Amino acid sequence: MMNTSHDTTADDLRAQVATLRADIAKLSATAAEGVGDGIDAAGRRMARTGREAKASVVDAVAANPLIAVGLAAGVGYLLGMLMRR
Repeated sequence: MMNTSHDTTADDLRAQVATLRADIAKLSATAAEGVGDGIDAAGRRMARTGREAKASVVDAVAANPLIAVGLAAGVGYLLGMLMRR
């Protein structure tokens, strides 16, 4: 009689472990999807920010072309001096 009780308990434990494994697998898949969605959203935000920054620079250069040329020449000169060393 004792063995039957132990066998039932062992079978119950095996079933619970199998259920836990399945639950963990589902949770892992859900977490991975959430991380992927977060990465996609961050990528979209970065792309939008890059486009906005580019538009801002284009507008600033169009509004002040002589200043932009002067700045570009100055930066080029400084880089040339640094690379010479």
